[in-house]
Amino acid sequence: MTGRLSEESVIKSLDSGWQSLVWKAPFSNKYMDLAPAVDFRSILAAKDPEAAAQAVPRRDMYLALVTQGPEEAVEILPLLSSEQFITIMDNESWHDGQLVIHQAIRWLDLYKNMSQEHLYKRFRQLDEEYQVALLNPYVELVDEEIYEKLPHDEQDKFTALPCNTMWWRVKDGDEKVCDFVSSLVNASIGEDAAYLYSLLGMASSLPPHEQEHLLKQFRDARLEEDGFVSSEESVELFGAFDGGPLFSKWNRSNSFGDQVAMIGSKDPGLFLERVIKLGASSGRTDLVATENVQRGFAYLANALSSACRVEPDDVNGLSSLLHQLRYMVSFGLEVLSSGDVNLGVEILFTEYPKSIFRFSLSVLDAIRLEALSGLRSWDPSKAQKLESLWRTGKFGAVLWSLDRDFADTLGFEATEALKGLFNRFPMIKDEIVTSDNVLRARFRPIASVEDYSGLLAEVRAIFSVASKEILQ
Repeated sequence: MTGRLSEESVIKSLDSGWQSLVWKAPFSNKYMDLAPAVDFRSILAAKDPEAAAQAVPRRDMYLALVTQGPEEAVEILPLLSSEQFITIMDNESWHDGQLVIHQAIRWLDLYKNMSQEHLYKRFRQLDEEYQVALLNPYVELVDEEIYEKLPHDEQDKFTALPCNTMWWRVKDGDEKVCDFVSSLVNASIGEDAAYLYSLLGMASSLPPHEQEHLLKQFRDARLEEDGFVSSEESVELFGAFDGGPLFSKWNRSNSFGDQVAMIGSKDPGLFLERVIKLGASSGRTDLVATENVQRGFAYLANALSSACRVEPDDVNGLSSLLHQLRYMVSFGLEVLSSGDVNLGVEILFTEYPKSIFRFSLSVLDAIRLEALSGLRSWDPSKAQKLESLWRTGKFGAVLWSLDRDFADTLGFEATEALKGLFNRFPMIKDEIVTSDNVLRARFRPIASVEDYSGLLAEVRAIFSVASKEILQ
């Protein structure tokens, strides 16, 4: 049982695609932010700081606060709109689809530290579902009749409300939760006692987690607006894609397969960067168009996150996905444009990043099919199972199967090369290092046609050697 659970855990890790193999970015990329930069100093210096802050798109503001650290940006927090703060709660207060009060408290405590009034106002600006769901598991409210029937030691746990006919207590939770709820109650009493009575009444009377389930539906809908699609839609982005029509739309001079082999750009740097730079310097695109493309990449990273097991608040994980997908898009853009940077500008600012990303994967699927053909010459049964896992999008299981079923036959380096090829984000083996007398492979993303050609040559070399060994 332990071994099976361990295997499942490893396969889940391998399935992520961005944590499955050790890799490093081949280029530094200045266009790699999840959102345009937000200048907090300019906001605070504005004639109307509140209006300036609330003009920032809500997810951009969230990412800026997380990047700088909310404790370092406390002057900005009172200026946020209710929608901006709810975006923070939607991202920061959940884990694995469940509301986590301690993560919400971390942000609300920043307002408590300013004043009770700030805490009250910010909490009350949350959706009613948030207010009730955060308190529902922790508060109990009783009337005079129930209170009088309690043993004295139980009565001591309750605090009377100003009317002296209702008593409340924190019925569960650690010291952090108790302190937060008490502070919120005390702050609300001084501002609006009627609101507090209603809040405590709802929070204590509704069935456990009822509001949380309702809130999750609203939260999921808001996250989808930012690109965080359902698991099914996220997985589909890595599925089969017919890249022929997109290729034909932009290139009519060569066949799909021949074109990849003909491109051989030796210009340094990432093709995508050269395209963006030319678009800006030539006047064909403006800052708004460039930011829209940048935002499109961030939305795509969000859309890929569920399949890659990245939570919406995992900024480092989302940044890794952004790196991977931009290198993949750069490769696809180079193929679609035949290495023509001018045509690349037109394609990039016409097509959705999702389309170019899926096209890139479809190009690399040709190498995967060639590798599967080679594996069938070794072991048809195991190769068929491997192909079935790949076609159903079980990338972690594919990598596990390569290690388990083919490593002894193919050897370490060849197996690692194939693991890079069948990774959720295909990568090329960059180097083999020895650490503690153990061989380890390091990879880099497929970022260019040159990388594609190198990977194809390595795969063909593996099975060329394999064929000779079979004949012998």
